[in-house]
Amino acid sequence: MHSYDIQLRRTDIDAQHHLNNVVFAQYLDEARADLLARHDAGGRAWRVVVAGQRLTYRTPLMFRAAPVTVTSAVERVGTSSFTLAHEVRDGENLYLTATSTLVAIDDGAPRPLTDAEREYLVTLTAR
Repeated sequence: MHSYDIQLRRTDIDAQHHLNNVVFAQYLDEARADLLARHDAGGRAWRVVVAGQRLTYRTPLMFRAAPVTVTSAVERVGTSSFTLAHEVRDGENLYLTATSTLVAIDDGAPRPLTDAEREYLVTLTAR
């Protein structure tokens, strides 16, 4: 499992003082970028596209000084794709659950995951 803390910004808040729904997707993107950057692929950066994403809003997130944590765990590893399960929460509250399916690409087309990428993804499965 991977954890990533995010500090809320005042510009993330809508007119009702809630975190804007679109910003949740940005938070997931930041957490995924960190998750992928932590894998040393011998100088080769991950190239992936988000093929699908489903967000379920659980409770409104109001602006506050304390950060929230995005946790991500690998649910499934396929030939060229993998699915992550995400939660956005603090110690007491669950604000969002989501799944993201990412596809590895090369020259704009899907490519098989390498053995090293698969091994890294397996270390991130939920336990």
